[in-house]
Amino acid sequence: MADNQQPRIVAIVDDDARVRESLKHLLYSAGIETRLFRSAEEALQTGELGSVCCLITDIRMPGIDGCELQRRVAATLPALPVIFVTAHPDDEIRGHALTQGAFAFLYKPVDGEEFLSTVDAAVKWRRERASVNCPTNRNQGGSRDVDR
Repeated sequence: MADNQQPRIVAIVDDDARVRESLKHLLYSAGIETRLFRSAEEALQTGELGSVCCLITDIRMPGIDGCELQRRVAATLPALPVIFVTAHPDDEIRGHALTQGAFAFLYKPVDGEEFLSTVDAAVKWRRERASVNCPTNRNQGGSRDVDR
């Protein structure tokens, strides 16, 4: 649980169900709740990004890619840290994402310890930047996968 005992909720956007599930289980082992989305469009349409502490996204996805998702999120939720996790090393995209304010840029396969440390730092950064507690999940229902 976080320092202030508020639940930590993280959104994961990736078109690969195995990646979503793997990251979900890793975060669950650290006491972090998740919201899973198979596309950027789905994440944006649900309106749930306003209730999470951190957004984890892939770069390459059908439809809206991770960089465009980051741009749209920054326009409406500028205090929401974005962590990219990708299997495609590309210094130009990495540099662009970081210049646009990405909190971190990690490569698959991700090191579990590094991943959890990065997410923890992002959640703390979010809370400090927002100067308020991270939004809480009033339902306390644990991780939820919005795959249908």
